[in-house]
Formats: sequence, structure tokens, C-alpha cells
Amino acid sequence: MPNFSRRQGRRQSPIWTLLSSWRAVFGTLSGDYRRTIRSWDVRVSPLSFLKKERGRLVDELEDYINLIVQQALLKQFISKDDYEDIVYERGPRKQVRKLLDIIDCLGDENAALFCSLFIQVKSIKPKKQTAKESVKDYLLLIQKHKDVLRRRNDCLKSYNCRHGEKFYLSDYFVNLLLVQGHYSLEIKKNELLTFGQQRIHLQNKKEEKLDIKLHQLFDKFTERRTPKKILVSGVAGIGKTVFVQKILYDFSNSVAYGNFDFFINFTFRDLNCIKKAVTFREIILKKHGHLSQILDDIFRNSEKLLIILDGFDEFKFYSQLDFDQYIVDPDEETELAQLVGSLIKGELLPEATTVITSRPTVINHIPVDCIERFVVITGFSVTEIEDYFQKFYENGEVGSEIFDFVRQNHFLFTLCYIPAFCWIVCSVLKGNSTLHIDQPKTMTDIYCHYLVVLLKHHTRQEAAANETAINTVLALGHLAYQSLLQHETLFSEQDMETICHSPSDIVYSFLDKTCVQELEYTENILSFTHFTIQEFFAALYYAYEVSVAVDIMENEVQSQLDTSPGYLDLFQRFLSGLLSDRNQNILRKHLKLDGSKKPELYISWLIDSIIEHCENGCYVFNLLHCLFEQQRDCLAERITPAVLRLNLSDNVFSPMDFDVLTYFLNLVNMDIDELDLTATHVNAQHLKQLQPYLRRCRSLWVGENNLDKETVRVVCSLLGHTDCQIENLGLGWTQLEDEDFLELYNVLKCNQTLKQLWVEGNNISYNAIEKFSDIVLFNTTLQRVVLLGNRLGAENMKEFTAKPYKNVIVAHFDERFGKDFWQGWWEWILQRCKICSNEKIVSFLTKVWLGLCHGQNTSWMRTWYIEVDKLLQTRIKFCSATNIRKRMESLQKMFQTKH
Repeated sequence: MPNFSRRQGRRQSPIWTLLSSWRAVFGTLSGDYRRTIRSWDVRVSPLSFLKKERGRLVDELEDYINLIVQQALLKQFISKDDYEDIVYERGPRKQVRKLLDIIDCLGDENAALFCSLFIQVKSIKPKKQTAKESVKDYLLLIQKHKDVLRRRNDCLKSYNCRHGEKFYLSDYFVNLLLVQGHYSLEIKKNELLTFGQQRIHLQNKKEEKLDIKLHQLFDKFTERRTPKKILVSGVAGIGKTVFVQKILYDFSNSVAYGNFDFFINFTFRDLNCIKKAVTFREIILKKHGHLSQILDDIFRNSEKLLIILDGFDEFKFYSQLDFDQYIVDPDEETELAQLVGSLIKGELLPEATTVITSRPTVINHIPVDCIERFVVITGFSVTEIEDYFQKFYENGEVGSEIFDFVRQNHFLFTLCYIPAFCWIVCSVLKGNSTLHIDQPKTMTDIYCHYLVVLLKHHTRQEAAANETAINTVLALGHLAYQSLLQHETLFSEQDMETICHSPSDIVYSFLDKTCVQELEYTENILSFTHFTIQEFFAALYYAYEVSVAVDIMENEVQSQLDTSPGYLDLFQRFLSGLLSDRNQNILRKHLKLDGSKKPELYISWLIDSIIEHCENGCYVFNLLHCLFEQQRDCLAERITPAVLRLNLSDNVFSPMDFDVLTYFLNLVNMDIDELDLTATHVNAQHLKQLQPYLRRCRSLWVGENNLDKETVRVVCSLLGHTDCQIENLGLGWTQLEDEDFLELYNVLKCNQTLKQLWVEGNNISYNAIEKFSDIVLFNTTLQRVVLLGNRLGAENMKEFTAKPYKNVIVAHFDERFGKDFWQGWWEWILQRCKICSNEKIVSFLTKVWLGLCHGQNTSWMRTWYIEVDKLLQTRIKFCSATNIRKRMESLQKMFQTKH
């Protein structure tokens, strides 16, 4: 082989030839790019040059990458697989980087060829668009996006419909009632916004609870600016996803939301499929690939962008959100939890509007100071239920007839305010006429009937088919149970090995299939048609499986699963209903399913749990629902707690919830030592319904509810009744004004049972308090009226200390009332904290600290602060929610400064 010198070798290589040809186009390049080329020392290989100038090349070539890649494929410089790898990258800069990575593997000569191609393409001056043409193209892309959204949201998802049958959203959608403001959240919001101030007044002015329409969702009401972060909450089945579909549909048809150019929606079910670090650009283009050409413009004009995050309660990583760590660049790669947190916090695309939907059970993982508008979906009204029936049966006369029948059944009618249950009720009644099944009385009854109706349609009463159907149902139950244990709502086809031989028509009556396109393959992701269906099947499996490997009913297992409060509520209700005699008989008769071996064991557990919770004043709400599902009045004979204390606080009651409470109180004929209805949204109608039972309460707590004048009158009616036994009444943080307080004053002139009245944190003035103070002239039983945290200035406090009020009015921390009184008050606070959720502890102690204690530090208060410190330390240790843990840590530091 001839021994060429290095210089001779370079002169004879194609690289040198290419370099000499560049002079012809060199003059057309930008100044920066000329300097880049001049910096190429011919003694340096093309690959080394590309690596050295990589950053500048990315800047220079991002606007030309599409043309470069197309030319490279046309000239066969790269393969089709290389081409697909490049264009799959989200964003032109990442595409340039991917191309440079591929060139790096092809050698010096190919690198030189690519350099030549770069220069040729870069020398082509793109035709500049006029402003008019640019606007026209932008509007065309908006319309294309709307066309895509309309196609995707045109039809309602109606399960078990025949092939080719469609249910159009415009024909079947019934308005949902939206209420602006979730009361307990609004209180917490106010607290956190004033955190660190010396004093807090939560009720300086009344917050309006506005009923709003869908098209008003983004309107400015009383806020200083149009809300950018909106949280829409509602219980399971209330219609959150259909609500999202409706606003997408209305936007796509240009009938509303004209202040936005683009809507981008995600479901957390889809996001849960992402198992690696991603950019926001990537997850957008994975679902909305048609936006690739315009996405940079969308980001630049983000004030015209609406982002929807649907189903936060199904997010696999909701407890891992850390709002102190965030990204600001849509092209920055990060973990999904951090990306979602950055959107909610408003650090990523801060000018964009974001809507989050969620069940109430997990919204405590979203900092309330991030949210500018709270909206509660409260379901159908009476008129809308009737409207839904008529549309479902496609015959106004038939729909009205069945509606009238349902309305006579109080439970069924109450259930129908939830749209998902309303659909199931209609499905059951439509297929129930030939089955001769007793009319349902509970939620589980409805789901059992629904299961029977669907299976009867598939099996046609054949014995072999029936056995196959039962095996399929139990296999689905096993899948549902395993998914519930793992806090999963999605699974792949590989997870369905136990039902791979089951009839697909039965399987897909209860399952949804979603096709997910990955880079190298396509995967089918499955989920139950509704999360409540999954919980029902999980309960069915648990009820009939003799030996469960992991018992979800054990407290130790639940703590290991790290389930959020309320996560297993529906599962437990379904389990109780399935183990009831009535549903055991239905499943035995119509599905030939052998009886479960667990009813007696379960009932013993349920009775013991209710007694234990009632005696200790623990949260008992879901256990009462489980008792209601049994529909066995005789069980009340076994519920014999030594003292009856019911804590139902911090749950926004539905009509069904009040029916359950009434059912229990009607069965258990005992005096009620304590009934806690704090933060349950009680109103005048609810209290009237409960009035016969409330009169036999010794302690009644209805604080943190927005008590209007009518509700205050009902409370006064209770106190004025001859059978009233109420000794302690809590009305703290209920937005009481002077007029309401003086109405209580008038009725207490005649009452001879009340000993303590708690009206802390309200909006009562010194004048009303002064007038109230002569109550001692009329009432000999009233010992304390606690008015901490009302409208009392420093001068008012001095006047109080100067005037003898017979030690009845407690408007500030006064040594005259003695340590015993304050110790009792503090023990009540600690007791409430011990039974509260972590979120509620933060809310409650913030009010106590800022609104009542004002950081005071007497000798006995130091002992209290130490006890709170210990309580918070324990809760922090076992709190898995980053957001709530940090809030507790901040609160703990405040108490630590005082001991």
C-alpha cells in the first residue's frame, strides 16, 4: 500500500473536495454560520468539528430540520428507521440533536456529506409569509384542532350498546349543577393566604356560593382577575368526565369559550401509562400530534391555551407531588409527578388556564393556594333527572312513566342525582321487567341487578353459558381486587391471563379498551368502564373467595397500601351489600352463585366496629353506610354502645347520606351524647329532617357550615323545644352575624338546658356581644359563651376586662376563667385533632393558632403546645403526602417556638 503523507491523503479524500465546493454558497450564509465554518480547521475531522460546534448547529439548523431530514432520506444518507427516530422527537431542537447523534455513528466521510447537505439547505432562503398569510394559517390550524376535538367528543360513551349504535352528546347531555366554592376548601384557602398574620377573620364578608353554568366556568365574578387554576370536584359518578367532554365539544363547535384558541386535555388514566421522564411537549404530541407544527406558537401565546387534567384521584403519583420542585420549560425532561405539579403550581406556562377534576378524597394533595376557583359538581336536579329518563328511553311518555315510578321510591330517586347511578338505574329498570326481581333499595342492589341484567342478555339461561359467565365474573373480580390493592385503574392485556379464555362479549361489557401507540409497538390498555364498577367487582371477588392472599379489610394491610381517606369507602359498602341476605338470594337465584361463607363473620366485625367508633367518637360515617346496605333492622338490637357519639364531620353530605343517618338514628333508640356535623354542608332542610333526633343530643357540633338565617332559625327552634336536651352547642366558623347571634340570645332566655355555646371565628361585633351579656339575668344554666376570634378590637378587650360579665362571655384568653376551663377546652381540641385526617389537622390548628390563640404563651399553654408538637410529630412521620407533610411541618415550627 502506498505510503501517503497526511496532507496528500486529505487532498485525495471526498472531504477535501466537498470543502472546496462550499465556497460557492458560503456568501449566502449568516454571519454566525460563516464564523462557524471558518472555525473548522481542515486538520480536524468532520466528526470532531460537529461535536465541537454542536450547540451552535442546533441554533442554526432548528428552522431547517424538516427539509434536511427529508433530503437526507431522499438521498439515502439515512435509513427509514433513522428518519422515524428523528421525526418522533418532540420539537425541532431535539430533532437536530437526534440527527447529530445518528451522524456521529456514520463515520467521517458521511459526516462530511451531511455537512455539505446542511450548507445546501441553509443556503435556500425560505419564502417569507405575509402577516395576513400567517394569521390565515394559524386560524386554519385552530379549526383543524377543533375538528379533531369534535370527532373525539361527538358521542357519549355508552356501554353495552349494539355495534354501530351511537349516542350523540348533543342528544343525551343533561346539564349538571355546578356550585362555585367548596366551603371547607374556601376556609382553608383563606387561612393559608393569611398564614403568619397575628389575627385572622374568616368571615369578614360572606362568600357567595354561586350556581354557575358551564359556559361561565372561566368568567370573572368577584375575583381580581380571571381565574387561571380551577379545581372541579365531585363524588364518583357525578359526571366529571362527561363535564370535560361537554366543554371540549362546545369549544370544538365554537358555541362557547371563544377567548381560547386551543384546548389540550389529558386523563390521568392515560398519563399513568408514562413510565419514564418526559417533556410537556412530548405528552402533548403523543395525544395531539396534529399540533406539532404550531406548538411553539401555542406556548408563546399560552394565555389562549386551556389545559384539562381529568381524574386527579386516579393519578398514580398524586401523593408524590412536591410543589417546591418544578420546571418552567416545556422542553425540559422530568418525571411525570414534577411535570404535573409544575402545571398545577403555575410555574410551567403560568399564563395558561388549567382545569383539574377530581374526587374529593384526594384534593388535599393540591395546595389550596394554587387554586383560584373551586367548583363542585352537585349532579342532577329533579328536572334534569326527569329529562335524563326521557332521553334514555327515547320516548317521552315511557320516560315520564318510569320517572314517576322511581320518584315514589325515595332511595332510588335519591341515588339518581348521581348521573352514573342514574344511567345504571335506567339500565336495570329497562331490562328488569322479565326478571321478577324485587325493586332495589340500596346502591349494591342496583349494581347486582345491573350485573344480572347484563349477564342474562349474554347467557340466555343456558347452563353451560351460565357457568362460563360466573367464572368470567369472578375472574374479573380477581383482576379488580388486585388492581385495587395496587391503587391501579389500568392494566394491560398480559394482566388478563385469568380471563383470556372468557367470552369477549361478557368481558368487554365491563371493560374499556384504549389503544396506546408507543415508539416501537402498540399496546392495548384496559380499565373498568367506571371506577365504581371496579370497586363492585373487587367486593364481589372478596365476598366469594374463600381465602384471600392479601386481606384488604385488615388495618395493617390498609396502612401498607397507603390508601387515602375514603379510598375504600365504596368497596366496603359494596361488600356489605353483597353479603346481605337480599343480594345473596338474588345472586343465588339468577346466577346460580353459591352462597358466601363470610356474612356472619362480616356482620360481627361491622357491629363491633360501629360500637367501638361510637364509644370513642371516631369517624363512623362509612360504617353507617355499610349498615344501611345490609337492610336488616334487627341488627340494631346488637348495636349497644355504652355511650353514643357520632363523628360525621368533614364530609359534604348528599341527600343519600342524610337518609343513611336518619335510618341509623331511627333504629338505635338511645340518647346521643355527641353528634358532630362539622363541615358537612348542613342546611335548614337537613336539620329539619333530623330535628327529632337532634333534640336528644347532649352535644351538637355544626360548625364550619354556612348557616343562613333559615338554618339559624331551625337551631333556635331546637333550643326552644320543651324536649331539648342540648347542653353543648358548637356554631364556630358558620358566618354568624349580629342579627343571628341576637336571635340565639332571644331563644336562650327561655332555654334551661344549654351550658356552653361556642361561636368562635364568626363576624359578631362588640355591640351585639355587649347586648348578649345580660343573658345571665334570664338564664341560670348557661355557663360559657365562647366568642374568641370575632370582631373585637384592642379597645373592646379593655372594656371587657373592666366590666363584670359573671364569667359567662369568653371573648379572649382571660386568666379569670381558670385553668380548669381552658384545660377542658384544649382537651376538646386535642381530641378533635386525634380523630381528624392530616389535612383537617392543618386546617383546624391553623384556625386555633391564628384566630384564637394569637400565639399567646401563658404558663399552662406551654404544656398544650408540647402536646400538639408531639401529635404533629407522629402524624408527620407517617404522612406520605409531601404537600400535607410540609404544611404540618410549618405548623409544627410555630408551636415549637412557644415551648
